[in-house]
Amino acid sequence: MYNWNIIGHKKQLELIEEDIKSGRTAHAYLFTGPSSVGKFAIAKMMVNIMQCPNNLCRTCPTCIQLSKGSHADTIVLDDDGESIKIEQIRDIIARLNMTKQANYKILLIKKAERLTPEAANCLLKTLEEPPPDTMIILTTNNIREILPTIISRARLIKFTGYSEKFLFEKLKPLYPNVEEDVIAQVCSLAIGKSGKAIKLLNDANLLASYRTMYNILCEFLEDRPVYGKFKAIAEIIENGTENEFLDVFTYLVRNRLYKGLETGSNKITASEKKRYVALLKEIEETKKLLKKNINMRLVLENLALKSV
Repeated sequence: MYNWNIIGHKKQLELIEEDIKSGRTAHAYLFTGPSSVGKFAIAKMMVNIMQCPNNLCRTCPTCIQLSKGSHADTIVLDDDGESIKIEQIRDIIARLNMTKQANYKILLIKKAERLTPEAANCLLKTLEEPPPDTMIILTTNNIREILPTIISRARLIKFTGYSEKFLFEKLKPLYPNVEEDVIAQVCSLAIGKSGKAIKLLNDANLLASYRTMYNILCEFLEDRPVYGKFKAIAEIIENGTENEFLDVFTYLVRNRLYKGLETGSNKITASEKKRYVALLKEIEETKKLLKKNINMRLVLENLALKSV
């Protein structure tokens, strides 16, 4: 029904469109899945569809206000890297209870795991007894950090990443002037994330940074002097590329593990398999620790020590 301008997620989009078409939309939705796969873009477009009086015409005053982020009955909390406090939620709930001018009062929160426990419980009361014609849409990269009671009161729609083959097939016609081996490399580095792949293809400097990071991390997996690894960590922190570091590290370890499990000359030993599996767990634990604002240098240096 709509041009979502998104790669994949056919079943999820069909489910959303059926809800809209049938008039049976839920008062709350929770979009969950990896980062950079299009959850938030889909959520924003769903908001626009619900608010536009002309079924997403893109030209009416409502659509124009939504595109500018100035629609009075639509509240969007984008990810600013900060936690969402109870005071913010209280103010928003007060706005949701005001008289509306549009079709709905809508709240959209990106990365709902940013809600503090107090804020989440405050929002829960509204989810239990929502005002009339109110819709709340939450997106999260980690559903385990969302209150089970919130999950139970929202319509859950799960999003996933893609295989390298699927991404390559979708991106190749969109980038006809880019060499196929570059697109293939980008699909690998993106780790199944369409949004990440598009960013890499559109930003030559970012792609070059990922390639440099890949070469650095190949050294991490070898028995090299620790001071060299710590020096690289210091540069990563100085450049603010710790997220890219962890993304590329995940790709590199997964790639070695999966290729090693295949038959042939690259087959790995049982001890190597155990090492790579353990290292993937360490990388995920590192991501969790960084979210808790634990000393970045200490956490990344600890990961470097465990990489061999």
